[in-house]
Amino acid sequence: MKAVYRGHEIEVKRASCLGGWQMLYYSIFRLSDGFECMSGFEDSAEKVQDKIAQLKERIDNELADDDPWNEIDS
Repeated sequence: MKAVYRGHEIEVKRASCLGGWQMLYYSIFRLSDGFECMSGFEDSAEKVQDKIAQLKERIDNELADDDPWNEIDS
């Protein structure tokens, strides 16, 4: 399932891993330049809609930060 939120594209899907069991895969890309903000996977029974809500909160938190997605070198 894909969602667009505050200039970012969120994708969350459940799919089989190479071991054969179901995993939850997720990613966030910034629409303005295609920057991959985060991606990952987890062995979770969490619903796709719940993960999307969690990632929307993550986007809100990052955008409230002075250095969203840690792009500025220290």
